[in-house]
Amino acid sequence: MPIKDFSDFIVGSLAALFPVIDPIGSVPIFLVLTAGIPADLRRSYAKRIAINVILLLIGFLLVGGGLLRFFGVSLAVVRIAGGIVVFHAAWNTMNAESKLSNLENEDANQKAVQHGDISFMPMTMPLLAGPGAIAVALGLAAEASRGASHAETAVNLVAVAVAIALIGLIIYIALRSSTLLLKWLGSGGIHALSRVLGLFVMAIGVQLILNGLADWVKSLNLS
Repeated sequence: MPIKDFSDFIVGSLAALFPVIDPIGSVPIFLVLTAGIPADLRRSYAKRIAINVILLLIGFLLVGGGLLRFFGVSLAVVRIAGGIVVFHAAWNTMNAESKLSNLENEDANQKAVQHGDISFMPMTMPLLAGPGAIAVALGLAAEASRGASHAETAVNLVAVAVAIALIGLIIYIALRSSTLLLKWLGSGGIHALSRVLGLFVMAIGVQLILNGLADWVKSLNLS
């Protein structure tokens, strides 16, 4: 495969994944879910989330379709489960007391236990690498397999993997930069933002559940 075709496949995959994953849009949600934890732990979460997204999407790129079929799980069911997780996380955030005032006097590891690790659930799955991103990854895998030979298919898959890695890098930069927004807003601003955006995060969870139910009903072919 010529270099131009390889780069075109990367750009096309990146364009398909970026609006679904929406790394920039995840920054306010990340701040809401990490309100009340030390800055170094927040940076650690940003790194882990980026790595999780890369590994999860590349995993589905390679074996995801067969894995879902093996367990008899549809993307609609994954979407419903993800919506429940997001709703639960947002509910806890809206009803939690602000802990920002005494952060400097508390141990970071103890705080992490109290807060709960959000690096995989719900930030990686289902907010960033959710059913939509998984569906795109499976679609890109199908597109890559249309190569004229096994070698071309392998190169196409590498191109998609490179695009996923670039998405992961963008996620890390965006979430790592969220600390600048935290410094600008201050502890009181973040506490207020948590209350306001918590409602919207709950709405995202409800929307995921409704979309999953709609897809599930459609799959039944009742009409």
